[in-house]
Amino acid sequence: DANMNRLYVVESTPSSTGMKADHRLPVRAGDVEGIAYALMDSVNDHQAGGVIAGARLPHPPISAEYQRFVGIVAGDLAKRKGSSIVIAGDHQPPAAHALAHAINQILGNVGQTVFYADSVDANPMNRNQSLHSLVEDMRAGRVDLLLILGGNPAYDAPAELEFASALKSNAVNLKVFLGTHRNETAELCQWHVPEAHYLESWSDARAYDGTVSIIQPLIEPLYGGKSAHEIITILAGQSGFTGHDLVQSYWQKQHTGADFDAFWRKSLHDGWVAGTTYAPKNVALKASSFPVSQSAPGSGYEINFRRDPSIYDGRFSNNGWLQELPKPLTKLTWDNPIMIGPAMAERLKLNFKDVAELEFNGKKVKGAVWIQAGHPDNSITVFLGYGRTRAGRVGTGTGFDVYPLRTSQAPWFADGARLRPTGDIYQLASTQGYQTMETPVGERPLVQERSLEEYKKEPNFAKEGEPPA
Repeated sequence: DANMNRLYVVESTPSSTGMKADHRLPVRAGDVEGIAYALMDSVNDHQAGGVIAGARLPHPPISAEYQRFVGIVAGDLAKRKGSSIVIAGDHQPPAAHALAHAINQILGNVGQTVFYADSVDANPMNRNQSLHSLVEDMRAGRVDLLLILGGNPAYDAPAELEFASALKSNAVNLKVFLGTHRNETAELCQWHVPEAHYLESWSDARAYDGTVSIIQPLIEPLYGGKSAHEIITILAGQSGFTGHDLVQSYWQKQHTGADFDAFWRKSLHDGWVAGTTYAPKNVALKASSFPVSQSAPGSGYEINFRRDPSIYDGRFSNNGWLQELPKPLTKLTWDNPIMIGPAMAERLKLNFKDVAELEFNGKKVKGAVWIQAGHPDNSITVFLGYGRTRAGRVGTGTGFDVYPLRTSQAPWFADGARLRPTGDIYQLASTQGYQTMETPVGERPLVQERSLEEYKKEPNFAKEGEPPA
Protein backbone atom coordinates (compact mmCIF):
# COMPACT_ATOMS: atom_id res chain seq x y z
CA ASP A 1 0.00 0.00 0.00
CA ALA A 2 1.62 3.27 -1.12
CA ASN A 3 -0.12 5.14 1.70
CA MET A 4 1.41 3.05 4.49
CA ASN A 5 4.19 4.55 6.57
CA ARG A 6 7.69 3.15 6.93
CA LEU A 7 9.71 2.97 10.13
CA TYR A 8 13.50 2.85 10.25
CA VAL A 9 15.13 2.26 13.64
CA VAL A 10 18.80 2.50 14.60
CA GLU A 11 19.28 1.28 18.17
CA SER A 12 21.87 -0.09 20.56
CA THR A 13 19.50 -2.14 22.71
CA PRO A 14 16.65 -4.25 21.30
CA SER A 15 13.31 -2.55 21.96
CA SER A 16 9.64 -3.02 21.19
CA THR A 17 9.83 -0.11 18.74
CA GLY A 18 12.78 -1.71 16.98
CA MET A 19 10.93 -4.99 16.67
CA LYS A 20 8.06 -3.16 14.94
CA ALA A 21 10.37 -1.42 12.48
CA ASP A 22 10.29 -2.15 8.77
CA HIS A 23 14.07 -1.82 8.75
CA ARG A 24 16.19 -2.09 11.89
CA LEU A 25 19.93 -1.50 12.25
CA PRO A 26 21.53 -2.71 15.51
CA VAL A 27 24.63 -0.65 16.31
CA ARG A 28 26.77 0.22 19.30
CA ALA A 29 25.51 3.34 21.06
CA GLY A 30 28.77 5.13 20.31
CA ASP A 31 28.13 4.74 16.57
CA VAL A 32 24.72 6.45 16.56
CA GLU A 33 26.15 9.96 16.50
CA GLY A 34 28.31 9.17 13.46
CA ILE A 35 25.27 7.73 11.69
CA ALA A 36 23.30 10.90 12.51
CA TYR A 37 26.07 13.04 10.96
CA ALA A 38 26.15 10.83 7.87
CA LEU A 39 22.36 11.05 7.57
CA MET A 40 22.57 14.83 7.79
CA ASP A 41 25.07 14.91 4.94
CA SER A 42 23.10 12.45 2.83
CA VAL A 43 19.80 14.27 3.29
CA ASN A 44 21.48 17.53 2.46
CA ASP A 45 22.91 16.01 -0.74
CA HIS A 46 19.37 15.26 -1.93
CA GLN A 47 18.42 18.95 -1.80
CA ALA A 48 18.79 21.04 -4.93
CA GLY A 49 21.93 23.10 -4.45
CA GLY A 50 22.21 22.02 -0.82
CA VAL A 51 20.52 23.63 2.13
CA ILE A 52 23.32 23.76 4.69
CA ALA A 53 26.47 25.65 3.81
CA GLY A 54 29.55 23.47 4.07
CA ALA A 55 27.40 20.37 4.02
CA ARG A 56 30.25 17.89 4.45
CA LEU A 57 30.31 17.95 8.23
CA PRO A 58 33.27 16.30 9.97
CA HIS A 59 32.00 13.31 11.86
CA PRO A 60 33.14 9.98 13.29
CA PRO A 61 33.70 7.38 10.55
CA ILE A 62 31.05 4.72 9.97
CA SER A 63 31.23 1.39 8.19
CA ALA A 64 30.22 0.79 4.58
CA GLU A 65 27.22 -1.22 5.81
CA TYR A 66 26.00 1.70 7.91
CA GLN A 67 26.61 4.12 5.02
CA ARG A 68 24.44 2.03 2.68
CA PHE A 69 21.66 2.01 5.29
CA VAL A 70 21.96 5.79 5.69
CA GLY A 71 21.74 6.32 1.94
CA ILE A 72 18.51 4.33 1.69
CA VAL A 73 16.96 6.19 4.64
CA ALA A 74 17.99 9.57 3.23
CA GLY A 75 16.47 8.73 -0.13
CA ASP A 76 13.17 7.80 1.48
CA LEU A 77 13.16 10.95 3.61
CA ALA A 78 13.89 13.14 0.60
CA LYS A 79 10.76 11.79 -1.08
CA ARG A 80 8.62 12.58 1.98
CA LYS A 81 9.40 16.21 2.73
CA GLY A 82 6.94 17.63 5.22
CA SER A 83 5.46 14.20 5.96
CA SER A 84 8.41 12.53 7.69
CA ILE A 85 10.11 12.87 11.05
CA VAL A 86 13.52 12.07 12.57
CA ILE A 87 13.57 11.45 16.32
CA ALA A 88 16.63 11.10 18.58
CA GLY A 89 16.19 8.86 21.62
CA ASP A 90 16.46 9.97 25.24
CA HIS A 91 19.82 8.24 25.62
CA GLN A 92 21.53 10.06 22.77
CA PRO A 93 24.14 12.83 23.25
CA PRO A 94 23.29 16.50 22.58
CA ALA A 95 24.91 16.44 19.13
CA ALA A 96 22.57 13.65 17.97
CA HIS A 97 19.54 15.65 19.13
CA ALA A 98 20.80 18.78 17.39
CA LEU A 99 21.31 16.82 14.18
CA ALA A 100 17.78 15.39 14.35
CA HIS A 101 16.39 18.92 14.66
CA ALA A 102 18.53 20.08 11.74
CA ILE A 103 17.42 17.18 9.50
CA ASN A 104 13.77 17.92 10.25
CA GLN A 105 14.42 21.56 9.35
CA ILE A 106 16.02 20.58 6.03
CA LEU A 107 13.11 18.28 5.18
CA GLY A 108 10.50 20.96 5.86
CA ASN A 109 8.99 18.96 8.71
CA VAL A 110 8.89 21.89 11.14
CA GLY A 111 5.30 23.07 11.36
CA GLN A 112 4.08 19.89 9.68
CA THR A 113 5.14 16.89 11.77
CA VAL A 114 7.43 18.73 14.22
CA PHE A 115 6.30 21.55 16.50
CA TYR A 116 8.30 23.57 19.00
CA ALA A 117 7.01 25.23 22.16
CA ASP A 118 8.34 26.75 25.37
CA SER A 119 9.86 24.35 27.88
CA VAL A 120 7.49 23.04 30.57
CA ASP A 121 10.39 23.02 33.04
CA ALA A 122 9.69 25.85 35.47
CA ASN A 123 13.35 26.19 36.44
CA PRO A 124 15.70 24.85 33.75
CA MET A 125 19.15 24.09 35.10
CA ASN A 126 22.01 21.62 34.92
CA ARG A 127 20.75 19.14 37.50
CA ASN A 128 23.99 17.16 37.62
CA GLN A 129 25.96 20.29 38.40
CA SER A 130 23.40 21.31 41.04
CA LEU A 131 23.59 17.89 42.69
CA HIS A 132 27.40 17.99 42.71
CA SER A 133 27.30 21.41 44.38
CA LEU A 134 24.88 20.12 47.01
CA VAL A 135 27.11 17.16 47.93
CA GLU A 136 30.13 19.47 48.16
CA ASP A 137 28.21 21.74 50.54
CA MET A 138 27.04 18.72 52.57
CA ARG A 139 30.57 17.44 53.04
CA ALA A 140 31.86 20.91 53.89
CA GLY A 141 29.27 21.36 56.64
CA ARG A 142 27.51 24.21 54.88
CA VAL A 143 24.07 22.53 55.04
CA ASP A 144 22.20 22.88 58.33
CA LEU A 145 18.87 21.44 57.17
CA LEU A 146 18.49 19.09 54.22
CA LEU A 147 14.90 18.50 53.10
CA ILE A 148 14.52 15.71 50.54
CA LEU A 149 11.12 15.74 48.83
CA GLY A 150 10.66 12.21 47.49
CA GLY A 151 13.17 10.43 45.33
CA ASN A 152 15.94 8.12 46.51
CA PRO A 153 19.35 9.72 45.87
CA ALA A 154 21.12 7.46 48.36
CA TYR A 155 20.32 4.63 45.94
CA ASP A 156 20.31 6.14 42.45
CA ALA A 157 22.50 9.26 42.49
CA PRO A 158 25.58 9.15 40.17
CA ALA A 159 28.19 6.84 41.64
CA GLU A 160 31.02 9.39 41.87
CA LEU A 161 28.97 11.52 44.28
CA GLU A 162 28.79 8.82 46.95
CA PHE A 163 25.60 10.52 48.10
CA ALA A 164 24.79 7.90 50.73
CA SER A 165 28.18 8.44 52.37
CA ALA A 166 27.66 12.22 52.43
CA LEU A 167 24.16 11.81 53.85
CA LYS A 168 25.32 9.36 56.49
CA SER A 169 27.97 11.73 57.83
CA ASN A 170 27.34 14.11 60.70
CA ALA A 171 28.23 17.15 58.57
CA VAL A 172 24.51 17.84 57.98
CA ASN A 173 22.82 18.75 61.25
CA LEU A 174 19.23 17.83 60.39
CA LYS A 175 18.03 15.57 57.56
CA VAL A 176 14.31 15.31 56.80
CA PHE A 177 12.83 12.99 54.17
CA LEU A 178 9.34 13.23 52.69
CA GLY A 179 8.32 9.98 51.05
CA THR A 180 5.68 7.30 50.72
CA HIS A 181 8.08 4.44 51.55
CA ARG A 182 11.00 3.79 53.86
CA ASN A 183 13.75 3.49 51.31
CA GLU A 184 17.56 3.70 51.30
CA THR A 185 17.46 7.51 51.64
CA ALA A 186 14.85 7.60 54.40
CA GLU A 187 16.97 5.16 56.40
CA LEU A 188 19.78 7.73 56.64
CA CYS A 189 17.60 10.68 57.75
CA GLN A 190 16.61 11.60 61.31
CA TRP A 191 13.03 12.39 60.31
CA HIS A 192 10.76 10.66 57.82
CA VAL A 193 7.55 12.57 57.10
CA PRO A 194 4.87 10.35 55.51
CA GLU A 195 4.04 11.66 52.05
CA ALA A 196 0.47 11.58 50.82
CA HIS A 197 0.03 9.31 47.83
CA TYR A 198 -0.69 11.15 44.57
CA LEU A 199 -4.19 9.71 44.66
CA GLU A 200 -4.60 11.40 48.06
CA SER A 201 -3.25 14.80 47.03
CA TRP A 202 -4.27 18.00 45.33
CA SER A 203 -1.79 19.38 42.81
CA ASP A 204 -1.41 20.57 39.22
CA ALA A 205 0.85 19.63 36.34
CA ARG A 206 1.75 20.58 32.78
CA ALA A 207 1.70 18.22 29.81
CA TYR A 208 4.48 18.30 27.24
CA ASP A 209 2.60 20.95 25.21
CA GLY A 210 2.06 23.19 28.25
CA THR A 211 -1.56 22.19 28.95
CA VAL A 212 -2.29 22.37 32.69
CA SER A 213 -4.38 19.78 34.51
CA ILE A 214 -5.67 20.06 38.06
CA ILE A 215 -4.88 16.87 39.96
CA GLN A 216 -7.72 15.79 42.22
CA PRO A 217 -7.42 13.17 44.97
CA LEU A 218 -9.66 10.13 45.05
CA ILE A 219 -9.61 9.84 48.84
CA GLU A 220 -8.42 11.68 51.92
CA PRO A 221 -4.93 10.65 53.15
CA LEU A 222 -5.26 7.34 54.96
CA TYR A 223 -2.26 7.82 57.26
CA GLY A 224 -2.08 11.57 57.71
CA GLY A 225 0.35 12.06 54.85
CA LYS A 226 1.39 15.49 53.61
CA SER A 227 2.07 16.64 50.06
CA ALA A 228 5.21 18.54 49.08
CA HIS A 229 3.07 21.69 48.68
CA GLU A 230 1.90 21.46 52.29
CA ILE A 231 5.40 20.80 53.67
CA ILE A 232 6.90 23.79 51.84
CA THR A 233 4.04 26.01 53.05
CA ILE A 234 4.62 24.93 56.67
CA LEU A 235 8.34 25.71 56.37
CA ALA A 236 7.39 29.13 54.99
CA GLY A 237 5.50 29.77 58.22
CA GLN A 238 1.98 29.34 56.85
CA SER A 239 0.42 26.40 58.62
CA GLY A 240 -3.18 25.24 58.49
CA PHE A 241 -3.58 25.21 54.70
CA THR A 242 -4.67 22.04 52.90
CA GLY A 243 -3.49 20.99 49.48
CA HIS A 244 -6.88 22.00 48.10
CA ASP A 245 -6.51 25.48 49.60
CA LEU A 246 -3.04 25.95 48.12
CA VAL A 247 -3.87 24.82 44.58
CA GLN A 248 -7.15 26.73 44.45
CA SER A 249 -5.53 29.87 45.86
CA TYR A 250 -2.83 29.78 43.19
CA TRP A 251 -5.33 29.49 40.35
CA GLN A 252 -7.47 32.26 41.80
CA LYS A 253 -4.47 34.52 41.24
CA GLN A 254 -3.91 33.20 37.71
CA HIS A 255 -7.55 33.47 36.61
CA THR A 256 -8.39 36.87 35.18
CA GLY A 257 -12.10 36.30 34.58
CA ALA A 258 -14.97 37.24 36.85
CA ASP A 259 -16.54 33.91 37.78
CA PHE A 260 -13.77 31.85 39.37
CA ASP A 261 -16.11 29.15 40.69
CA ALA A 262 -17.34 28.39 37.16
CA PHE A 263 -13.75 28.35 35.87
CA TRP A 264 -12.69 26.02 38.69
CA ARG A 265 -15.56 23.59 38.20
CA LYS A 266 -15.04 23.50 34.44
CA SER A 267 -11.31 22.84 34.82
CA LEU A 268 -11.96 19.97 37.21
CA HIS A 269 -14.72 18.56 35.02
CA ASP A 270 -12.80 18.78 31.72
CA GLY A 271 -9.50 17.56 33.15
CA TRP A 272 -7.48 20.53 31.90
CA VAL A 273 -7.32 24.31 32.22
CA ALA A 274 -8.49 25.95 29.01
CA GLY A 275 -6.10 28.32 27.30
CA THR A 276 -2.91 27.00 28.92
CA THR A 277 -1.54 25.14 25.90
CA TYR A 278 1.64 26.77 24.63
CA ALA A 279 1.48 28.26 21.16
CA PRO A 280 3.90 26.69 18.64
CA LYS A 281 7.08 28.71 18.17
CA ASN A 282 8.70 29.53 14.88
CA VAL A 283 12.31 28.36 14.97
CA ALA A 284 15.05 28.24 12.37
CA LEU A 285 18.39 26.48 12.16
CA LYS A 286 21.24 28.78 13.18
CA ALA A 287 24.40 26.68 13.15
CA SER A 288 25.80 24.97 10.09
CA SER A 289 28.10 22.68 12.07
CA PHE A 290 27.82 20.73 15.27
CA PRO A 291 30.47 19.70 17.77
CA VAL A 292 31.45 16.05 17.74
CA SER A 293 31.32 14.36 21.14
CA GLN A 294 34.74 14.17 22.70
CA SER A 295 34.36 10.60 23.89
CA ALA A 296 36.59 8.34 21.80
CA PRO A 297 36.17 4.57 21.61
CA GLY A 298 38.15 2.97 24.41
CA SER A 299 39.28 -0.51 25.24
CA GLY A 300 36.88 -3.11 26.51
CA TYR A 301 33.19 -3.43 25.73
CA GLU A 302 30.52 -0.79 25.48
CA ILE A 303 28.06 -0.67 28.39
CA ASN A 304 24.49 0.65 28.07
CA PHE A 305 22.35 1.65 31.04
CA ARG A 306 18.59 1.40 30.61
CA ARG A 307 15.64 1.89 32.94
CA ASP A 308 13.85 -1.38 33.58
CA PRO A 309 10.67 -1.78 31.48
CA SER A 310 8.67 -2.90 34.53
CA ILE A 311 10.01 -1.23 37.68
CA TYR A 312 11.55 1.78 35.91
CA ASP A 313 14.44 3.23 37.95
CA GLY A 314 13.63 1.15 41.03
CA ARG A 315 10.77 3.21 42.42
CA PHE A 316 8.28 0.41 41.64
CA SER A 317 10.45 -2.50 42.78
CA ASN A 318 8.17 -3.30 45.72
CA ASN A 319 5.20 -3.82 43.41
CA GLY A 320 4.75 -7.55 43.02
CA TRP A 321 2.47 -7.17 40.03
CA LEU A 322 5.17 -5.30 38.12
CA GLN A 323 7.83 -7.78 39.20
CA GLU A 324 5.66 -10.55 37.77
CA LEU A 325 5.08 -8.66 34.53
CA PRO A 326 7.15 -10.27 31.74
CA LYS A 327 9.47 -7.75 30.13
CA PRO A 328 9.34 -7.08 26.39
CA LEU A 329 11.39 -9.46 24.22
CA THR A 330 13.10 -11.36 27.04
CA LYS A 331 9.89 -12.19 28.97
CA LEU A 332 12.00 -12.09 32.14
CA THR A 333 10.44 -11.56 35.57
CA TRP A 334 11.87 -10.67 38.97
CA ASP A 335 15.41 -10.05 37.74
CA ASN A 336 17.67 -7.88 35.63
CA PRO A 337 20.20 -9.62 33.38
CA ILE A 338 23.50 -8.76 31.77
CA MET A 339 22.29 -8.67 28.16
CA ILE A 340 24.70 -9.46 25.32
CA GLY A 341 24.47 -10.63 21.72
CA PRO A 342 24.94 -14.21 20.46
CA ALA A 343 28.34 -13.60 18.80
CA MET A 344 29.82 -12.06 21.93
CA ALA A 345 28.40 -14.88 24.08
CA GLU A 346 30.00 -17.47 21.83
CA ARG A 347 33.42 -15.81 22.02
CA LEU A 348 33.26 -15.55 25.81
CA LYS A 349 31.82 -19.07 26.10
CA LEU A 350 28.82 -17.72 28.02
CA ASN A 351 25.35 -19.23 27.97
CA PHE A 352 21.98 -18.67 29.58
CA LYS A 353 22.11 -19.18 33.38
CA ASP A 354 25.84 -18.33 33.50
CA VAL A 355 26.86 -15.70 36.02
CA ALA A 356 29.38 -13.14 34.79
CA GLU A 357 31.37 -10.41 36.51
CA LEU A 358 30.95 -6.97 34.97
CA GLU A 359 33.63 -4.37 35.68
CA PHE A 360 33.46 -0.68 34.85
CA ASN A 361 35.30 2.31 36.30
CA GLY A 362 36.94 0.05 38.86
CA LYS A 363 33.60 -1.18 40.22
CA LYS A 364 32.43 -4.77 39.87
CA VAL A 365 28.99 -6.40 39.95
CA LYS A 366 27.82 -9.92 39.19
CA GLY A 367 24.70 -10.90 37.29
CA ALA A 368 23.17 -13.63 35.18
CA VAL A 369 23.71 -13.51 31.42
CA TRP A 370 20.87 -13.21 28.92
CA ILE A 371 21.69 -13.73 25.25
CA GLN A 372 19.41 -11.56 23.12
CA ALA A 373 19.10 -11.89 19.36
CA GLY A 374 19.43 -8.49 17.68
CA HIS A 375 21.78 -7.08 20.31
CA PRO A 376 24.86 -5.33 18.85
CA ASP A 377 28.18 -7.13 19.14
CA ASN A 378 30.82 -6.04 21.67
CA SER A 379 28.12 -4.27 23.64
CA ILE A 380 26.46 -4.92 26.99
CA THR A 381 23.11 -3.70 28.30
CA VAL A 382 22.23 -3.62 31.99
CA PHE A 383 18.98 -2.47 33.57
CA LEU A 384 18.55 -0.10 36.50
CA GLY A 385 16.20 -0.46 39.43
CA TYR A 386 17.27 -3.73 41.04
CA GLY A 387 19.52 -4.71 43.92
CA ARG A 388 17.51 -2.64 46.40
CA THR A 389 18.46 -3.01 50.08
CA ARG A 390 15.44 -1.23 51.55
CA ALA A 391 12.54 -1.48 49.13
CA GLY A 392 10.06 -3.53 51.11
CA ARG A 393 9.04 -7.13 51.53
CA VAL A 394 8.73 -7.69 47.78
CA GLY A 395 11.49 -5.60 46.25
CA THR A 396 14.41 -5.95 48.67
CA GLY A 397 17.13 -8.25 47.41
CA THR A 398 15.81 -8.89 43.90
CA GLY A 399 18.32 -8.64 41.05
CA PHE A 400 21.66 -6.82 41.21
CA ASP A 401 22.42 -3.11 41.56
CA VAL A 402 24.19 -1.44 38.60
CA TYR A 403 23.95 2.13 39.91
CA PRO A 404 27.50 1.84 41.37
CA LEU A 405 28.72 1.65 37.75
CA ARG A 406 26.76 4.66 36.48
CA THR A 407 28.27 8.14 36.59
CA SER A 408 27.08 11.59 35.57
CA GLN A 409 29.74 11.66 32.83
CA ALA A 410 28.28 8.50 31.26
CA PRO A 411 24.66 8.21 32.37
CA TRP A 412 23.54 6.08 29.43
CA PHE A 413 26.53 4.50 27.71
CA ALA A 414 30.31 4.38 27.74
CA ASP A 415 33.27 2.28 26.63
CA GLY A 416 35.68 0.41 28.84
CA ALA A 417 33.56 -2.32 30.42
CA ARG A 418 34.93 -5.80 30.99
CA LEU A 419 33.01 -9.04 31.27
CA ARG A 420 34.25 -12.44 32.37
CA PRO A 421 32.59 -15.73 33.35
CA THR A 422 32.60 -16.71 37.03
CA GLY A 423 31.64 -20.35 36.64
CA ASP A 424 28.52 -19.85 38.75
CA ILE A 425 24.97 -20.59 37.63
CA TYR A 426 21.80 -18.55 38.26
CA GLN A 427 18.40 -19.52 36.92
CA LEU A 428 16.53 -16.56 35.42
CA ALA A 429 12.73 -16.76 35.35
CA SER A 430 11.35 -16.25 31.85
CA THR A 431 7.84 -16.93 30.61
CA GLN A 432 9.10 -17.28 27.02
CA GLY A 433 8.98 -21.08 27.09
CA TYR A 434 6.12 -21.39 29.54
CA GLN A 435 3.54 -24.01 28.51
CA THR A 436 5.48 -24.99 25.40
CA MET A 437 5.15 -28.61 24.34
CA GLU A 438 8.65 -29.12 23.02
CA THR A 439 10.51 -32.16 24.31
CA PRO A 440 14.22 -33.02 24.13
CA VAL A 441 15.36 -35.16 21.23
CA GLY A 442 14.95 -38.87 22.00
CA GLU A 443 12.16 -38.47 24.55
CA ARG A 444 8.52 -39.39 24.05
CA PRO A 445 6.54 -36.50 22.51
CA LEU A 446 3.88 -35.03 24.78
CA VAL A 447 1.36 -35.23 21.95
CA GLN A 448 1.39 -38.08 19.47
CA GLU A 449 -0.48 -38.06 16.20
CA ARG A 450 -1.23 -40.42 13.34
CA SER A 451 -3.41 -40.39 10.28
CA LEU A 452 -6.65 -42.38 10.31
CA GLU A 453 -5.11 -45.11 8.17
CA GLU A 454 -2.13 -45.39 10.53
CA TYR A 455 -4.43 -45.51 13.55
CA LYS A 456 -6.41 -48.39 12.04
CA LYS A 457 -3.21 -50.35 11.60
CA GLU A 458 -1.80 -49.48 15.03
CA PRO A 459 -4.56 -48.34 17.43
CA ASN A 460 -2.28 -48.48 20.51
CA PHE A 461 0.43 -46.19 19.09
CA ALA A 462 -0.15 -43.56 21.78
CA LYS A 463 1.10 -45.92 24.47
CA GLU A 464 4.48 -46.28 22.86
CA GLY A 465 7.27 -44.90 25.00
CA GLU A 466 5.18 -44.66 28.17
CA PRO A 467 7.13 -45.36 31.34
CA PRO A 468 6.29 -48.64 33.06
CA ALA A 469 3.44 -48.47 35.56
